[in-house]
Amino acid sequence: AVVSTQSGHYGRDTNYILRMAASIVDPPPNAMHHSRSDAVAGGKKKSNMDMYHALQATNKGSKREDPLKILDPSSKKLVTVESQRIMAVLDDTICKIRLVTLLPELTQNLASYASLISEDLRSMLSEHYKLELQFSKVALLQEEEETVAHTSSAKKGTVDGEIEDMSYESLVTYRGQLQQQIRHSTRSIIRLFTRNHSSLEAVLKRVTERPSAATSLISTANNLRSIIMEKLLTTREEEEERSKYIQQIVHREAKASVEVRKLDVLLHEASEEREADLNKRNVEIKKLKSDLAQLQKSSNEVNKRIKSDALKQEVSDSKTSESKCDRLKQSIMQLRTQLTQAVAEHRQSEQNLRNRKIKTESALETWIAKYDADMGERQEEFEQIDTVYKIEKTQLEDLEQRFQVLEEEYNRIMEERRIAAEQKAEEERRLRLLTKAAVVIQAHWRSYATRKKLKQKKKGKKGKKEKSTDCTLR
Repeated sequence: AVVSTQSGHYGRDTNYILRMAASIVDPPPNAMHHSRSDAVAGGKKKSNMDMYHALQATNKGSKREDPLKILDPSSKKLVTVESQRIMAVLDDTICKIRLVTLLPELTQNLASYASLISEDLRSMLSEHYKLELQFSKVALLQEEEETVAHTSSAKKGTVDGEIEDMSYESLVTYRGQLQQQIRHSTRSIIRLFTRNHSSLEAVLKRVTERPSAATSLISTANNLRSIIMEKLLTTREEEEERSKYIQQIVHREAKASVEVRKLDVLLHEASEEREADLNKRNVEIKKLKSDLAQLQKSSNEVNKRIKSDALKQEVSDSKTSESKCDRLKQSIMQLRTQLTQAVAEHRQSEQNLRNRKIKTESALETWIAKYDADMGERQEEFEQIDTVYKIEKTQLEDLEQRFQVLEEEYNRIMEERRIAAEQKAEEERRLRLLTKAAVVIQAHWRSYATRKKLKQKKKGKKGKKEKSTDCTLR
C-alpha cells in the first residue's frame, strides 16, 4: 500500500513536471503570434520585444539540452540489499500473476499442454479444474436461490447432484470452503511450478491466451515495477534537486503566464487598431466604387461621341479615297507605257551582253589549254621532289631512332643523379635534425642536473638548521 501511494504521488509529480517543462521550454504558439501582431501594430513598448527574445532564447536552449534529463536517476543499478529484495519480491509476484492468469487456459486444455508439465502438475491441475467447476455450480445455485428469495414464482436450476438439496446458508458456507480449497490448490500449483523451472518457462512461452483483465493487471504490475525501480534508484540528493528544479519551473511558469497576459492585452489592442483600419479602408473602398461608377457613365458618353465622330470621318475618308483611286489609275497607265519602252531598251542591251559572253568563253578556253600544259610540267617537278623527300624522310627516321636510344640513356643518367642528390639532401636534413635533437637533449639534461644540484644544496642547508635547533633545545 505504501509503495502504491508513493508511486501514485510520483506519477502525478512526473506528469506535472512534464507539463510545466513543456510550457516553459516550448512557448505556446499564441505567444509567438502575439509578438508578431505586436510587431505589425508598430511595437509600442520595448519590453514586449524583450519578452519575445526571452521566449526565443528558452526555445533555443531547449534544442541544446533536455530539460527533463535531471528527472532521470543517476545510477542504473540497485546498490542496497533491501532494494534488491524488494525488486526480487516484485518480480516473483509478477511471475506468479502471469502463471495464475494462465491457469484457466491450462485446466481447460490440459491434454494439449500435457507435454509441457509433469504428472504431479497434471493431477493438481485436473483437481483444480474440478474445484472450479464445483465452485461455478455453487455460484449458479446461489444466484438462483437469491432470485427465488426475491421472486417466489422463479424456477430452480437444472444442475443435478446433492448440491441442489442444500439451503441458501449451506450454499454460502460451502462456497467459502470451495474458495479456501481453490486458494490452497493454487498455492500448491504455484509451488510446484516454482520448483520445476523448465515447466514454468515452457508454459509462460507457449500459453499466451489470458483474459483482458489479466493482461491489464500484468501491464499495471509492470508499470508499478518500473515506477518502484525508478524510485529506488533515486537518492535523497536527487529528490532535493528535483524539488528545486520543480520550484524553478513553477517560478518560470508564473513569469511566462504574466508575459502571456501582457501579450494578450497587446494582441487585443492590435486587433482593435486593425479593425479600425479595416473600417477606414472599407469606407475608402465604397467611395472608390462610387467614383468608378461615375467614371463608367462618363466613359460610355465619351465612347458614343467618339463613335459618331468616327462615322463622320469614315464618310469623308471614303470620298477622298475615291479621288485618290482615279489619280492612281492615271499614273498606272503612264507607268505601263514607260515599261514597254524600258523592255525594248533592255532587249537591245541583252543582245550586246550575249555577244560579249561568247568572246570571253573563247578566251577562257585558250587560257585553260595553257593551264593544262603548265600544270603537266609542274606535276613532273613535284614527282621528282617527292622521291627526294621520301629518301630524306627514311634517313630522318633512322636518325630519330638512334637519338631516341641516346635520349633514354641520358634520361636514366639524369634520374640517377636526381635520386642521388635527393638522398644526399635527405641525409643532410636527418643529420641536422639529429644534431638539433642532441643539442636540445644536452640542454635539458644540463638544466635537470643543475636543478638537482640546487635541490640537494637546499636539503643540506635544511638539515644543518634542524641540527642547530636540536642542540639549542638540549
